[in-house]
Amino acid sequence: MKGSERHRLKENELSHVLGDVTARVQENRSTFTLVAGLLLLVLVAGGGYWAWTTRAQNRAQMMLGDAIVIVQAPVQEAKPGAKPQAGSYPTVQARAEAALTKFTEVFNSYPSTSAGIAARYYAAGALAMLGRHTEAATRYQEVVDRAGVNSFYGRMAQLGVVEANAQARQFDTAINAAQALVNNTTDETMPRDALLMELGRVQAAAGKKAEAKQTLDKVIADFPESPYIEEAKKMLAELT
Repeated sequence: MKGSERHRLKENELSHVLGDVTARVQENRSTFTLVAGLLLLVLVAGGGYWAWTTRAQNRAQMMLGDAIVIVQAPVQEAKPGAKPQAGSYPTVQARAEAALTKFTEVFNSYPSTSAGIAARYYAAGALAMLGRHTEAATRYQEVVDRAGVNSFYGRMAQLGVVEANAQARQFDTAINAAQALVNNTTDETMPRDALLMELGRVQAAAGKKAEAKQTLDKVIADFPESPYIEEAKKMLAELT
């Protein structure tokens, strides 16, 4: 076969293939258009969601910062005829009330953001400072549920649950929460001797002397170098 004939056959074959592709595109034009449109919609939606999330995170962080400024504000007792210092509060309670309002605004507006979780934790602390321990326990538990037990705020909030319930005299709930922390031997981020001491304190406050003695004895026996040794010995002497 001559070279010119082979070249012509290849051109015919290529034309046939291109024609077939063109025909298929024409037949499925609506399908291709729909797929392209959906892809564009997904890209636009994804970009919009990312932008919205970023704005929400930034806004939540700014609001959290404003609330923390209140917590750090000076307390200055009002004096007759004297103008109070700008940004100060007359009492610790007044400052805690103002901070609580701001923290609540953050976690209500942005509950799923990291700033929202932090605000919920700090709100629990403000409630505890105001003597509203039952509400504080509820907020701490919400932090645990939202942040998870292995997160920083989740771990701290678990201790808050114990303390707030003990202050609210919900001793059974407090003891169960403290015992759960002690039993969780897989988490080494919280010192075991500290957790045992917390359990012992709650047991003693609840009037469960035998259980408290057993827990405190364990602190002394298992952790002879613990910074809680002296406290444990003192509590044991008081329980005897």
